[in-house]
Amino acid sequence: MLRNTLFISLLCSSYASHALDQQFISLKQTQMTPVFDDDSVFPSGSLDFESSTFREILYQSPDNKAFSIQVSGLLNADNEFDEMKALFDWGGTILVASSGSVKGRFTPTDEARLPGEQEPDELFQTLLPSQQTFEGESSFLGLAWSKDDGTSVGLGYSKVISPILLSVNTYQTYEFGRNPNTGEFENYHPEGSYPTQAIDAEGTIEHLGLWSRLDPLKNSFEYVEATNKMDSGFFFGIDAMTGFAVYTPGDKVSEDYALATEQIAASRGRAGEGTTLVVAKSTSFLSSKITYATGYQMTFPFESVIVGFNLGVEGTTTIHIFEAEVEYGSGADAELFSDSLVLTYGLFARVAASF
Repeated sequence: MLRNTLFISLLCSSYASHALDQQFISLKQTQMTPVFDDDSVFPSGSLDFESSTFREILYQSPDNKAFSIQVSGLLNADNEFDEMKALFDWGGTILVASSGSVKGRFTPTDEARLPGEQEPDELFQTLLPSQQTFEGESSFLGLAWSKDDGTSVGLGYSKVISPILLSVNTYQTYEFGRNPNTGEFENYHPEGSYPTQAIDAEGTIEHLGLWSRLDPLKNSFEYVEATNKMDSGFFFGIDAMTGFAVYTPGDKVSEDYALATEQIAASRGRAGEGTTLVVAKSTSFLSSKITYATGYQMTFPFESVIVGFNLGVEGTTTIHIFEAEVEYGSGADAELFSDSLVLTYGLFARVAASF
């Protein structure tokens, strides 16, 4: 950690004396893959992610422009506007927008089963969504201002729709003895065991917070603009956001749970007695996302434009500490696990120009 901190400090100081006097635009494409394909979060073998493409566009106004709005118009003989032009000059303002999606597939296992395929005499089963394929979404919006130390600080907002594992309270009391349905001495429930976990394939997590970025490629542009010399080398960048997050459940998980419990009730001679699942919303007042990136970059000066690129690998770590807004249903209720950890990694390429 100390080595990384020292490295970041040196990197910032090497560019701190420069400012970007031209507007800066960059495009980035990342091939991202979640790390938790297996039993680190979801039941082993039940979920397969496919890597997906994420795209980011960044715009920064010139650092030396003060905030102003200029509006001009030309009037014709009829006193109508022939032309009206609005020019926004935001000194060192950075706007970032990114979006992407993650596709995958759910696979039934001994522990994780589709609705209607539960084993009533097996404890601690996980309910899979009835739709075996999914496509998650991810988007980010950021507004920041460039600082003299080479960093940018502002506000960020992200929205992610993806599979989320829920803990289910079934309110069932189990007893130990001879199970009349299996003939075995075991823990069982006469009405059959309900799933104690469920996967919400449409769970939404929105994250709003303080956003900061150390952007080595932009800092390289500042150096090239000041010296008119090509710049190249290895880089290390970091992107961080800390704030609060809100989890909103999808509707389908409750429908799937009703279908699953109807099947269990029918196996015990109680057809049509499915159980309602109420999923609580959750809020995290301490949520953090950190993205590390490293690789190689090159920046070239031309007569009226500077162009550059970098490529490398990046990884993200997202941590939420959720507290459920408890809702009690008539048969079962579910909530997000209190601690949520998401890891991803990927390869990226980025091109940029300043003019």
